[in-house]
Amino acid sequence: MSALHAPRKGPRQPRRHRLGAVADFPLGEFRLHEVEGREVAVIRTARGFFAIRNGCPHMGAPLCFGKVGGTMLPSDPDELVYGLEDEVVRCPWHAWEFHLATGRAVGGITSKRVIAYPVETGEDGVFLVVGGTRVREA
Repeated sequence: MSALHAPRKGPRQPRRHRLGAVADFPLGEFRLHEVEGREVAVIRTARGFFAIRNGCPHMGAPLCFGKVGGTMLPSDPDELVYGLEDEVVRCPWHAWEFHLATGRAVGGITSKRVIAYPVETGEDGVFLVVGGTRVREA
């Protein structure tokens, strides 16, 4: 059996990459980081830290130039309900919206999703976790 077809020896271990101190991340501003050859956009909001692949799955727009905020939620006729403040990124090209925590498209506009990465914070800094762990579904 070749090395390309060798069976895996268990799950891959998650790898933590230090991105900086908490103070290095101003509220509401994306910071770009290259991690394992991927461009990742990291943002600190009032809801916490989020990290996503910096490319819209629709046409590849850089999501770091998108707006982060909330969105209109499903509601009764003649009722407007706004929610998910600081949890949604809007693509700068075509305004597709994605949940920062899960990468899922808001409102089911598409089955495509943005890759979302777990972020850990502590006294020793902000860390992006790659491999071995999936972002929890909301």
